[in-house]
Amino acid sequence: MAVNKPAPLKRGARIGIVAPAGCVDDESLTAGIEAIRKEGFEVELSAGIHQHKGYLAGDAEPRARDLLHFFQRSDIDAIFCARGGFGSIQLLPHLAAVKVQSQPKIFVGYSDITILLNWLFQECGMVTFHAPMVAMEIARGLTARTKKHFWGILTGEMRSWRVTLGEIIRPGKSEAEMMGGCLSILVTTLGTPYEIDTAGKILFLEDVGEKPYRVERMLTHLKMARKLDDLAGVVFGDFTKCEGDDSRDVWRIIFELFHDAPYPVVKGMAAGHGQENLTLPFGVKMILDGNAGVLSLIESPVA
Repeated sequence: MAVNKPAPLKRGARIGIVAPAGCVDDESLTAGIEAIRKEGFEVELSAGIHQHKGYLAGDAEPRARDLLHFFQRSDIDAIFCARGGFGSIQLLPHLAAVKVQSQPKIFVGYSDITILLNWLFQECGMVTFHAPMVAMEIARGLTARTKKHFWGILTGEMRSWRVTLGEIIRPGKSEAEMMGGCLSILVTTLGTPYEIDTAGKILFLEDVGEKPYRVERMLTHLKMARKLDDLAGVVFGDFTKCEGDDSRDVWRIIFELFHDAPYPVVKGMAAGHGQENLTLPFGVKMILDGNAGVLSLIESPVA
């Protein structure tokens, strides 16, 4: 499937904010909206943004309807997610029958939004953006580098970049599109109609608050589901608050599982739940240089 690129954001554009997963804290949402407006953009909230159903932002069908409504409106130039939590996967049965390929627009989120990022890329042929969310990092204030990447990429002012990573686990060099996101969320798609297809892709993985044995369990699940067989490469981001009680830590597990991989594997991408969250476009070409430990965006993610 051909991948459709959204138009770049222009100052004065209207950004729709949705809550596809967890319920949203009003104070954090307000702070995030103010930060977006200071960058020169208009903001419109989805109809159900303030809904609460326990930890969910309301029922699944209205959440899906809010998302589709913004995709279908020509006056909404981008869609930003307020936060993650849980619930994005509940939207997919309500979205699967609807075509959104003809309305590609910037769609931003991470964490539980991993589900929607990959589904929109894989099933709808749409470039998506693994990036900060409104009531999270944007509300708290982006670091200088995160802010430069975020607004630079979405506005088209930064159409390529080169990021030095950390430790090289397997050398090699590959060029491919990226997909992935939060490990514990990706694993939930296995065995469902919405299962991720990782073949030929650079797979990005990160997580937060998972003990090493759980990370090993999930990576082993991906491996046994053959999602690690035909990759172009793997990039590991932060595994924040994933410490264990003994010497068998996350990085030892990753080294054991990937030390003989037939593709480059590098850790240290500052994206996800860590201190920085650099924007990663899914669906455009990147080069993973496992010899130099560098990830490069080589294709503009906006039209």
